[in-house]
Amino acid sequence: MAIPNISTKYIFGVKSAVVNNIAFHDEQTLLYPAGSYIILYNVDQKQQRFILGSEKGHGITAQAVSANRRLLAVAEKGEKPIITIFDLNTLRKRKTLNCFEVQSQECVSVAFSHDSKLLITQCGHPDWTLVLWQWEKARVLGTIKTSKPESTTPVHHVSCQNQALSTAISLA
Repeated sequence: MAIPNISTKYIFGVKSAVVNNIAFHDEQTLLYPAGSYIILYNVDQKQQRFILGSEKGHGITAQAVSANRRLLAVAEKGEKPIITIFDLNTLRKRKTLNCFEVQSQECVSVAFSHDSKLLITQCGHPDWTLVLWQWEKARVLGTIKTSKPESTTPVHHVSCQNQALSTAISLA
């Protein structure tokens, strides 16, 4: 007897605790987390495509789409935070970043620079470390503690608003 082939057709729900949990890939496609997946939902065709989180991940904590809408960064909880960069056209994994520099088990926010060459990640409790990545080379360009462990006002959201971040790194 042949073993039936099982595949995912639809996933219902949304993981509301994820930072930036709803984003647009293009005019017709919404991105959102559900379980350990990122769902790409085409609102015109009413079809879903899926990106599965990493095997070592313990749940998606944040996501960010690049300014050019070609890349997706997905942060997941783990022994150490895991950030995976996906190509949104092919849905293939481009790079996996491991935050060995931090004590935290999760990234609470991620953001691309305007040119998509840099990625900034805000890691969570207990050390609240901001990490700047040259993600294509999986290279950490710098880290800084943004809050003290006992702080009542830790940083929970990061963004790159203009070219200043990339320009400052290029000059260094």
